[in-house]
Amino acid sequence: MILDQKLIDMFPVTVNRVVLDLDHKAIAEYTLQHEKEHNWSRYTTFHDHDLNASWKENLPQRKELEDNIFEAGRYLAKQTKRKFQNDWWIGYWVSIYRKGDDHGSHNHPRCMLSGTYWPQIGPKGSSITLEAPWKSHIMHDTIPPDHVHVNYRPNAGDCMIWPAWIDHRIHKQPEDDIERIAISFNLDEKRYHQEDFKYD
Repeated sequence: MILDQKLIDMFPVTVNRVVLDLDHKAIAEYTLQHEKEHNWSRYTTFHDHDLNASWKENLPQRKELEDNIFEAGRYLAKQTKRKFQNDWWIGYWVSIYRKGDDHGSHNHPRCMLSGTYWPQIGPKGSSITLEAPWKSHIMHDTIPPDHVHVNYRPNAGDCMIWPAWIDHRIHKQPEDDIERIAISFNLDEKRYHQEDFKYD
């Protein structure tokens, strides 16, 4: 006979899904024009510090975007009891996904929080998958796959922030008339990023 029974969720991972009130169209159009004028060699500015700095220089509503990300990051940190000792730092870059583009499973080392803002995504735009941190330890467990991988299909204007150690990946972008534009970022304490991170 069972005398007592209670389900307890232990070690939950909280993420913050935000809808930003920005001029998404202007940000997307500026990004596509910058790619055209500067002849990007890849679909992202991540690998080229000068290109990324050039893209950020005249980004519409840049200050508002950064302020919004800081505010949403502070909210997640506060709600999950994370403590920051001094000023915040942000590093960010942009990626334009077209047919066949994807991004394999990865995380963002040496940061506290990571996230993405999508100023533009088409009706067929690919999802982002966030993976359970214990995915490699489930052994013979038969829990459903959707408890191990969470797929999120963003809308234009959505922003999501998660702990930087969460593995995530972007599914292959199908053919679509509208490019999937993603501005990805890291948040951390400024003291850890004085000289060494190239996407300030």
